[in-house]
Amino acid sequence: MDEMKQIEESDVIEWLQANRDLFSRHPELVDSLNLLHEAGTESLIELQVRRLRTENRQLKAQLQTLASIAGENERLMQRLHQLTLEIMTTDDTREFIERLMECLAGDFEAGSVRLHLLTPHPDLAAAESVTIHEGQVPAWFEDILTRGKIVFGRLTRAKLEVLFPTRHESIGSAALVPVNHAGLLAIGSDSAGRFNPEMGTLFLELLGTTIRHRLELADDGRRKSA
Repeated sequence: MDEMKQIEESDVIEWLQANRDLFSRHPELVDSLNLLHEAGTESLIELQVRRLRTENRQLKAQLQTLASIAGENERLMQRLHQLTLEIMTTDDTREFIERLMECLAGDFEAGSVRLHLLTPHPDLAAAESVTIHEGQVPAWFEDILTRGKIVFGRLTRAKLEVLFPTRHESIGSAALVPVNHAGLLAIGSDSAGRFNPEMGTLFLELLGTTIRHRLELADDGRRKSA
């Protein structure tokens, strides 16, 4: 007599997945299924209920996180609209940038906010919150500008020293916002968890666009008056 083919566990799982109504057709099988769990036993129904409860808690946590992100994004969008109305009317680019930095520090509870530009800007030469990089910037700096994507999270000491020269030792996390190819807006927090990859980016993307438009507006004004 031929030897009986050995049935692998994966074969059983595959067969059960293809015959999901097995226990509906043979309910008596459920009574004989007891699964070991810690020190006691647990029926199949009890195991399913426990797993559903665990999944439900996970889903609730995810929904709460999404709701929190949505709520923060809405608050920031409203703040951006209000901020734009407040400062876009000023003719002074330096006043605009410094007012913006001040508001961002409050909105994000940031320890430091700096705008890093690749080329000199006459109106911002004396702005305390602006750094002009007339020489070559690090490769990671150029990479962020090339990709045009916002970077969140904890940064190396070397990067922090470039972005927050007077506060690098206290910055726990940061958001780096490309301003087209003109530079980066760096927002640093003392908290290591304040900026993370789960954060929404829409507000900061619009903020980067607002700064870019303001700088271009100042450039156009100087060309027209020349």
